Amino acid sequence: MPFSEILGHTDIVANLRNMVDSDRMPHALLFTEKPGCGALPLALATLEYMFSRGKNPKIAKLVHPDVHFTFPINTSTTIGGDKRGELEQFYPAWRELVLENPYFSEADLYKAFGIENKLGTISVAEANSIIRKLSLSSYEGGAKVMLIMFPERMTLETANKLLKNLEEPQSGTYYFLISHNPQKIITTILSRCRIIEVPPINREILARGIMDRTGADSQQAALWAKCSGGSMGKALELIAREEEQSENYTAFVSILTRALDKDLTALIELWEQIASYGKERQKGICIEGGEILRKLYMTSLGLEEISYAGAKEAELLKDLSGRIKQDFYQKGYGYLNNAIECIERNVNPKFIFCDLCNRIFYNI
Repeated sequence: MPFSEILGHTDIVANLRNMVDSDRMPHALLFTEKPGCGALPLALATLEYMFSRGKNPKIAKLVHPDVHFTFPINTSTTIGGDKRGELEQFYPAWRELVLENPYFSEADLYKAFGIENKLGTISVAEANSIIRKLSLSSYEGGAKVMLIMFPERMTLETANKLLKNLEEPQSGTYYFLISHNPQKIITTILSRCRIIEVPPINREILARGIMDRTGADSQQAALWAKCSGGSMGKALELIAREEEQSENYTAFVSILTRALDKDLTALIELWEQIASYGKERQKGICIEGGEILRKLYMTSLGLEEISYAGAKEAELLKDLSGRIKQDFYQKGYGYLNNAIECIERNVNPKFIFCDLCNRIFYNI
């Protein structure tokens, strides 16, 4: 991806281009963003410019011998069998995902890897792989780069193992890190990186990008740009949801619907099913639930224009909001936040979702 294809971020592009042109590229760059705002495209465009000052087929296809990638992995349903696979086994799925949608989220990565019910990590095995790859001579005699996606998923042992390499890398060796939660990265890693904060994409620029990518008309694109908060990744997710609602969205709407219908038997079956999911999926349902409650609350107040819902979703929200007690919304947020906290503390998920669904059932 060349710089010319980056959506907005002209100041960052100019800064990165100048770093390369002046031979002042920091040994470790940390791009931070809210998911989908363009950090990975910026990093890939910088790599392409570093290696060719223009289009580079190897970089574009993510197969350059001097560019390596590391990302969180875990035992997968599709890769490596019953054991945690080697990092390289995930490369085909990684390339396919990046080439299809470089604005992906961490959840998208796990789904592509078949580990959506687990939390990915960057383990010591991956740290050893990083050190080994960067210790080799450059294949083309120039720079060597390691791009680390989601460094917040490094174990403490992994982070400590990489500290010396980040602080004193070999000449011509560079680290690019991309994080959606930099506050979870240990301070010793942060202190060794030049940090570039990638802000949300300008709404008008994003709308044009949505039109180019999806074929949406100008009115639809403007709506999705507004709803997404400047994130191309979020916009694509919302568009996909409008066409085919996500599993997490459907799960929480089902909780609300069954509670409103006072169908306790069906609600019990649903929370038992959710309790069998992995932690990340369970958290995703709760986070999605909070967003749904926000939209419902705005709709109930007659503020549909800031509910940021598409036409199909707006009809559902209007129907549900007319059946929900006005004092439920604040309570509902509290129930969901408590559930997320319990998930992170490893409370038995059957207790969590039994409690959550019961509270919704009796208070909605």
